Amino acid sequence: ADPLEALGDLAAYRRASMPNLQVIAITGSSGKTTVKEMCASILKEEYNVLKTEGNFNNLIGMPLTLLQVDACHDVAVLEMGMNRPGEIARMTEIADPDIACIVNIQGAHLAGLHSIDGVARAKGELFRDGKAWAKFCVNIDDKRVSALARNCSQEQITFGRGRNAYVRATHVRNLGEEGMLFTLNIGSEKVRIRIHSLGEHNVGNALAAAAMAHAAGVKVEQIAHGLTHFTPYDKRLQIETIGGLKIINDCYNANPASMLAALETVRAMKKNKKSVAILGDMLELGETSDSAHRRLGETAACKAFDYLFAYGQFARKVVEGALDARMTMKQAKQMGSKEDIVEAIVNLIALGELKSGDLVLVKGSRGMRMETIIEQFRNRL
Repeated sequence: ADPLEALGDLAAYRRASMPNLQVIAITGSSGKTTVKEMCASILKEEYNVLKTEGNFNNLIGMPLTLLQVDACHDVAVLEMGMNRPGEIARMTEIADPDIACIVNIQGAHLAGLHSIDGVARAKGELFRDGKAWAKFCVNIDDKRVSALARNCSQEQITFGRGRNAYVRATHVRNLGEEGMLFTLNIGSEKVRIRIHSLGEHNVGNALAAAAMAHAAGVKVEQIAHGLTHFTPYDKRLQIETIGGLKIINDCYNANPASMLAALETVRAMKKNKKSVAILGDMLELGETSDSAHRRLGETAACKAFDYLFAYGQFARKVVEGALDARMTMKQAKQMGSKEDIVEAIVNLIALGELKSGDLVLVKGSRGMRMETIIEQFRNRL
């Protein structure tokens, strides 16, 4: 017998024995952990919530999470990750979700899925295999997610920035380090809220969480309260001041879309300060790796970063892209080691090129462990 299948079957049996448990399932190319945490933050005001911890979001971790469920739990908020076809289908079979959300579909895990259409098909298994009375939360700003939902007969709660979304954000203001201010509209109800999470993309994440909470029967005031009290999750756009510099730790993971979101977030915070991007490789992009890393360098240049330090196998491509977009060789550099990056920052401070309040973004894929650079900053700056 296959132990992985047995584990899944055990979890499915446990789930089936809890008919009153509401199961919420979340997948997407980026932001799913933040959405899961936001959703749990809202629901815990009213319900006893079990949620995915850490990155327990695969065919081992998700069943292990579900096996912790007992009679005291009202809701389970489960994150589903994947890097090949069929994995989400199996997790959907095990968890049998009442509410399902595909946050977005972007170029990630392309090594196992080959194309963005492959990603869409794999993520789409959550909607395709959902039960008839499930509720689907649909991001109408994402045309691929909308297309997946179009043929589904299940009840749908739409969310997004577009006018037609049932759950939408209006009058959005970026408060830089203070987070985001916006009016949350759910149907005809509205409430003004500020979230502590940085960047425009987190408004979209908040809308996804709000749509799921609404589907679970939570009132708009409770949703606003839960989002307002949500604090950003570990290594996801967290700000820490080290040696006067504002270090923005977004080391948890990276794909092209989340890199763009992070660079744009820092650009919006910059005002008259200098900004530095320390970027590690984006892994698992298959044959799109070279072009994606080149584009990353171009984007850093276009977002007016003063310095770019690239590290990893694709660092040369990142720098080439930056130089193409008019950064100078003094500004954009390929670095051989993490120690070299720390040394370069120490030198820029010594030369007076970086001063108190300047911004330093550190980001890369999980396998790059870019947070070790921040640990070195704590010792050196």
